[in-house]
Amino acid sequence: MVILGIETSSNICGIGIAIKEKLLAELRINVSNAHSEKLFQGINILINAVSLKIEEISGVAVSSGPGSFTGLRIGLSAAKGIAYALDIPLFLIPTLDVFANYGLGFGKDICSIIPSIRGEIFYSFYKETNGKVRRVFEYKLGKVEEIERYSNKGMFFTGIIDKKLRNKIEKRFSDSEIYFVNEFDLSSGYLVARMGYEKMIEGKPDKIDDSEPLYLRDFDIKIKKL
Repeated sequence: MVILGIETSSNICGIGIAIKEKLLAELRINVSNAHSEKLFQGINILINAVSLKIEEISGVAVSSGPGSFTGLRIGLSAAKGIAYALDIPLFLIPTLDVFANYGLGFGKDICSIIPSIRGEIFYSFYKETNGKVRRVFEYKLGKVEEIERYSNKGMFFTGIIDKKLRNKIEKRFSDSEIYFVNEFDLSSGYLVARMGYEKMIEGKPDKIDDSEPLYLRDFDIKIKKL
């Protein structure tokens, strides 16, 4: 089974191809605001690089958010189009779940974070069970201070965490033993593809027509004053 993974929830356009759970190829395009232009170009480059034909893809998985409104719409639209054209299943993978996988192997509770606007963050909590992450909390939108209320000592933080956000977390947990993943942007088309394969073997495809991004917040409408 060949799974195509698409990750467009941040500035990084991540594309990955997995054969079952194993990585075949991965590409990250770090060009801001270019998802619509570069996504299909990147898919073609990756498929050609591994000598595959588009018809050999068994399923397409896409990061469903939360994250960039525009990026999520572009990624999901592309995934839907591919699923329709090839008559293959579509799998929506929540972005926080994808990032949580970077906490595997540390034996710690995991907090996955994505920054939002106005100083807010998207977050959820996970535990490692039998070599896989399991979400144990709802997806939330809130402030950094809220994490302390729900978390335990010895927490592993993963996600899109820049220096400023990391400093905020460290201040809130100054008396705790906490850990961070070193890489700043974890956008991974391969992880999305691998998690799509897991949903495939569980027989849990998503309905193409009804699939929507996981936004968690409403659109902000700005009206210019005349």
